[in-house]
Amino acid sequence: MKKALIAMLLMTIFLIGGGGLVSMLFTHALGGGAEQSYIYPIYGAIIVLTGVIVGAAQVIVNEIRNQKNKENEDRE
Repeated sequence: MKKALIAMLLMTIFLIGGGGLVSMLFTHALGGGAEQSYIYPIYGAIIVLTGVIVGAAQVIVNEIRNQKNKENEDRE
């Protein structure tokens, strides 16, 4: 979970802090300009959505493990 949060934080800093650099690189590499700048907030949303999915999956896995441990303790 910590790794996912750190990755989200670093990518957010990269997109916000290095926004000018990122836009210059993307503009030269992919073409386009100001008319494609609407895409960059979508990248931020993808980062947040990925974090939510990873967090939810981690919670579900922990709950399943807790249930299995509880069932094993009850059997013994």
